[in-house]
Amino acid sequence: ATEAAVQANIAAAGYSTSTPFTPGAKVSLQATTSCCTGDYLKHDTSDDNVVIAPVTSTSSATDKGNATWIVRAGLADSSCVSFESANTPGSYLRHYAFQLHLQPNDGSSQFAPDATFCPTSGNSGTGYSLRSFNYPSFHYPAKYIRHYSFTGYIASDGGTNTWDTASMWTQDTSWLAASPWS
Repeated sequence: ATEAAVQANIAAAGYSTSTPFTPGAKVSLQATTSCCTGDYLKHDTSDDNVVIAPVTSTSSATDKGNATWIVRAGLADSSCVSFESANTPGSYLRHYAFQLHLQPNDGSSQFAPDATFCPTSGNSGTGYSLRSFNYPSFHYPAKYIRHYSFTGYIASDGGTNTWDTASMWTQDTSWLAASPWS
């Protein structure tokens, strides 16, 4: 009874204990950096690259679908998530050589961890950050999904790659879980 009363008070206050990253849910990931608040993480139609680009109500159905992800239980760890393309069933957001791609699940032992991300509170204090499952903070410098020069990467804060620059890192690794475009 006490727990039910607490939950009722939480709901009455407008707080939610649910997450937008529930398996089966659809989500669009909106950039929070001031330059790019109209941009969403999406896959290209012409290749397998993942980028950020503007999506609006007047965008094509293809662009809206390419910026919509179906949340799945993490392929490498069910306490994390994987993102399946709404437009390309069976293809997932994954990193390869630190760059983000949309690729079909080949069932390999490498694909699953490359396509698994663990949501955390946003590094900038806004939204969510998505830590790469195979670059956790206790073993490596943690790497998070980041946009840099309009391209999607996994990046650490101040690492050795160009996209690891500490400049704007907290903002570039923070995302709003927006209503799905398709």
